[in-house]
Amino acid sequence: MLRVVVAPPGSDVEARIIDHRERGGKVMVIGSEHSLDVIAMSVAAASRGMNPQEALRGVYISRAFNMFQAENLMSETGPTAAVDFRASAFFAIDLHDLFLVDGDFSENARRFAQSVWQMKHKTRDITCELVFKSVGDKGSKGFLGSALSAADEFEELKPVSSPSGLFPPLSSAPLSPSLKVLMR
Repeated sequence: MLRVVVAPPGSDVEARIIDHRERGGKVMVIGSEHSLDVIAMSVAAASRGMNPQEALRGVYISRAFNMFQAENLMSETGPTAAVDFRASAFFAIDLHDLFLVDGDFSENARRFAQSVWQMKHKTRDITCELVFKSVGDKGSKGFLGSALSAADEFEELKPVSSPSGLFPPLSSAPLSPSLKVLMR
């Protein structure tokens, strides 16, 4: 099942990954260079009483640095690894950005759409989320539309707002012993 997720800045994609870990599943994540915040995943795990190191042990991350790597991770390597690792979830985060960088836009859009359909087919027995954190960029909406044509579900996340004082700023929040170990 393919779910397309629009996750604007301030929404908590990392907590969604930890949701799967909390239920005991392994998670495969593929993303572009700065699409995933591992510290935010650790904080989310710790806030739920999980050991951050244990939570992160079941998260397999691969990053793409160009369109060709993204295409391969979406259509071949990522889905194959997710199935081989018996992952319960597969996240592809902001890979569309890499298809916007160079070359012929229409050819890149075709390659992106083809990669989305292959990813959907190869992960049909796994929860698969294609996450768009940056939708306002030039050309991104066309890629979103292409992904939606393959999607089984669509979800738009809202920025996380916490009641004042419930979560202190990270810079002043006391660190749990497990987070201190993780940050060494």
